[in-house]
Amino acid sequence: MELTSKQTKVANLSLRGSRGWLILILLLLLLLAGGLVFRQLTAVRLGQSTVGLTPLTELGSQKYHGAEGGLYPGGSNERPSAHNAAGIEIARDIRPLAGNGTVDETNGKIGFVAVGMSNTSMEFETFQEQADDIPQLNPPVVFVDGAQHGKASQFVANPDDEYWTVLDERLAEAGLSNEQVQVVWLKNARARSNFPFPLDALLLKADLREIVELLHERFPNLKIVYLSSRTYGGYATSDLNPEPFAYQSAFAVKWLIEDQLDGDVRLNYDPEKGTVYAPWLSWGPYLWADGLAEEGEGFVWEQSDFAFDGTHTSPSGQAKVSGLLYHFLRTDDTVVPWFLSSESAQ
Repeated sequence: MELTSKQTKVANLSLRGSRGWLILILLLLLLLAGGLVFRQLTAVRLGQSTVGLTPLTELGSQKYHGAEGGLYPGGSNERPSAHNAAGIEIARDIRPLAGNGTVDETNGKIGFVAVGMSNTSMEFETFQEQADDIPQLNPPVVFVDGAQHGKASQFVANPDDEYWTVLDERLAEAGLSNEQVQVVWLKNARARSNFPFPLDALLLKADLREIVELLHERFPNLKIVYLSSRTYGGYATSDLNPEPFAYQSAFAVKWLIEDQLDGDVRLNYDPEKGTVYAPWLSWGPYLWADGLAEEGEGFVWEQSDFAFDGTHTSPSGQAKVSGLLYHFLRTDDTVVPWFLSSESAQ
């Protein structure tokens, strides 16, 4: 029996509707599968008060998936002596500079800039709010929060990203020229990086390396960059930067610094060894701890230290990072010569 024209149209519409529902069902299945893959990649480490990982500062010569712990080679948390001596010498050469980059002990400035993402910005802002109460702070030091919301490492590593335009504006607002920027605190991470270790850390390392090179190009008198990795990510409720990726970001910092220690020509900071392509690199404060699991001196991250997403720090979390940064700046041998007044630094 042949179908009428009207019956044919109805049949075609019915078939199209069936295909539409089939496509919709397939899309839903793909989304569900993607969620399951994400959960597997993160080892179901969302909303966890501890994840059972050992901070690099406690890992020492032990291994994490074949990678040695410690902030520096050999599982050590101390800078190699030669690198530390070089850092101290560089720190002593940091002087107040005029806008054209010449030494000006009377009116010159020492620009100290934070570079990175939203967490970095919020934490550095908290630090800045307390800066006026820092005892013996060297008067020429000028703090600038150059970190910006939504600017993960893959954006900051792009020289054409608006990040750099905004940074220039903030420097101008603080009365600083590019020639007066001499120290940077760099803390950043890749957004939604769910590649298996060590690929995720290697990608972040590549971003950080590019950022360091860009900083050197833009700020001709930049002497030192202190790096920090992420805070605890176990309370995260999204895929922005949960565990174990927050923990693993520390290996990116560790390996970048080790490249400089190993004599990587493109990271050379010493003019006596050839063309300078980078500032002197070092760990700043290490910020990771396994949630509520006490390690070392008992430093912990509570859920209240984070906002609703478990990723961005809350006021109490920002205060913790600010406190760790302040302690580092007050005590590190490569900071004291330029950060504190000459009388207190002696």
